[in-house]
Amino acid sequence: MPSQRKRIGFLPSEEVHKIIDILCKENEFSQSKVTGLLVEEALRSRGVLSDSSNKNISNKSIFINNKFEQKPLPKKNTSAFNSDFFKVNENTLSEDLKMMHEFIEFKYFKKIMKQNNNILE
Repeated sequence: MPSQRKRIGFLPSEEVHKIIDILCKENEFSQSKVTGLLVEEALRSRGVLSDSSNKNISNKSIFINNKFEQKPLPKKNTSAFNSDFFKVNENTLSEDLKMMHEFIEFKYFKKIMKQNNNILE
C-alpha cells in the first residue's frame, strides 16, 4: 500500500554524500534513514521541531558519529577580544535589521488579514 506522504528527492553535494555514506556504514542505517535523522536534528536545532514529536527517539541515542569529532581550534597568542573576529559589519547588521523589521510588518499584516477574513468572503 503506498504511503500518504510524498517522497522528497535530495541530491547532496559530493562532500555531503561522502559524510552520509560514512554515517550509514558506522550506524548500519540506510541512506534514507541517516538523511531523515540529519534533517530532524537540523530542524530541532533551529527550534522548528520539538523533541516530543520525535517518533524515533530510541534511534537518536544510538546514532554514532565518532569519526566527526571536532578538533580543537589552534590557540593563538593574542586574545580573541583584541582581534577583529567580533567586530560587527555595520552594512550586514543594517540589512539584517531591515529584514527583521519587514518580517514583523508582514506578520502584523497577516494577523490583520486573518482578523478581517470575513470581509473578503
